[in-house]
Amino acid sequence: MTAVAMKSMISMKSSNQPKIFLITTILLAGFISPLHAADVSGKWKSEFTTQYGQMKYSYEFKTDAGKITGQAIRDRDGETATNLVTEGTIKDDAVSFVEQAKIQDQDIRIEYSGKITGDEMKLTRKVGDFGTTEIVVKREKAAPAAASIAGKWRSEFDTQIGLQKYLYEFKLDGDKITGTAIRDLDGEKISSNIKGKLTGSDIAFNEPLQMGDQAIDIAYSGKVTGDEMKLTRKVGEFATEEVVAKRVVEPAAK
Repeated sequence: MTAVAMKSMISMKSSNQPKIFLITTILLAGFISPLHAADVSGKWKSEFTTQYGQMKYSYEFKTDAGKITGQAIRDRDGETATNLVTEGTIKDDAVSFVEQAKIQDQDIRIEYSGKITGDEMKLTRKVGDFGTTEIVVKREKAAPAAASIAGKWRSEFDTQIGLQKYLYEFKLDGDKITGTAIRDLDGEKISSNIKGKLTGSDIAFNEPLQMGDQAIDIAYSGKVTGDEMKLTRKVGEFATEEVVAKRVVEPAAK
């Protein structure tokens, strides 16, 4: 092969490299871009004011291959209506769907369109030929996992009637708390049944207490962090104390 021919081949390879790189980039872009499509699946909430009053909405969406279906639950002055979501699409960050509503026996198309950014959608809501509203819809986050409080807890604290020692024994059924509170004041013990609620790490319960002829409701509220509770203890209208209760660690069985 002559030197001129070799030079010509090298020149052809070099000139083809930018084209090959461009084609590869386009092909990769075609595969990568769908991975960045936003996801609207799940529950969303919105509140906004219209010419007909304050509206509260809960949207439940499902997505499949770029199509959106689901339902829209409208609450206006306590009156609720559930409508189907149809004609929904999502492409990249662009969202659109239709709420098939019935208002005073009239079928109304409520058209939504806008963009999604993370856990928020900014949408234009067009109600037939009646009006248009700009709304913000936010993703409803899953409730935090409830803390584990089942078992025994102890606390000691000073009050205006002296040092009090407590043993609390909690049982948990879903988010409902039951159990007993055993109070020790100068060696005199009184046991009361307790009821309450646990939401994530937030705890609230009540201890009904009989002191002589007087019934007193002791309300507790606070947070659980691991093996410790920091509580506000409100004794009827008489007093409020900040108390700490700690989990009783049972010895391991031998």
